[in-house]
Amino acid sequence: MEELLFGTAATVGGSLINFTATKCYNHFTGSQKNFLWYENRIDLNTFNFNSEFHEQKRRTRIVVIDDENSFPIELFTNEGYNITKWDTVKDYGKLESGYFDIIVLDIKGVAQHISDDDGLGVLVELKKKNSSQIIISYSQHSYDLSKVQFFQMADDNITKPSDFLRIKSTLDNLITTQFKPSRYISALNKKLHDHHIDAKNTKNINNEIAKAIKRNSDPDWNSTLKFLNHTDHTLIQEITSLSQTILKFYKNGR
Repeated sequence: MEELLFGTAATVGGSLINFTATKCYNHFTGSQKNFLWYENRIDLNTFNFNSEFHEQKRRTRIVVIDDENSFPIELFTNEGYNITKWDTVKDYGKLESGYFDIIVLDIKGVAQHISDDDGLGVLVELKKKNSSQIIISYSQHSYDLSKVQFFQMADDNITKPSDFLRIKSTLDNLITTQFKPSRYISALNKKLHDHHIDAKNTKNINNEIAKAIKRNSDPDWNSTLKFLNHTDHTLIQEITSLSQTILKFYKNGR
């Protein structure tokens, strides 16, 4: 009997020590090893999402910023696209936050109130802030060769005016080939790498997104991003913006 009790106590004690050791190891290294010391690393790219085109089309938020009425908004609305029309840049913060998944941007006559370079300046700044933001330049104007590099920053270009089927072909191609979680997961991890975020915190951020996907809820950024101080406001905004786009592919009802 004494041997049995001793064996049980030794097993329980060893388990507690092992449990404490794994917790300490994970905390200080950023690892996700489980009780058996196997790495419990979550790869966001392994989550499945509904990739059927009609669901992607419904999910993709598109904004057309055009000071004319050359874009066939009504035809796209009737086809089930989630599309909004602005005559000028009404809410730059919304563009910067990544609220819209695809921005169709007239590069002249839409942003003189916020940029000397008009829509072209908006294109450049948005791509600087978030290279994964999908932007289509939309213009009937020609520009000198010094501006060509800026047009090359766009994901595609549409000459104005263009007919419905030509525009639809461009939008559908971007939705099916570019509007995927892998694009934004890669962009998030590149952003973290470029800002020298260590492996521990990078894993924690990815794991928090994974937990949010499983819970169908928002991430707990107050806890996960507490290692960043108040001077990192821009980086925090970029992390949360990219994360919300990733979550959009998996949340019910989105």
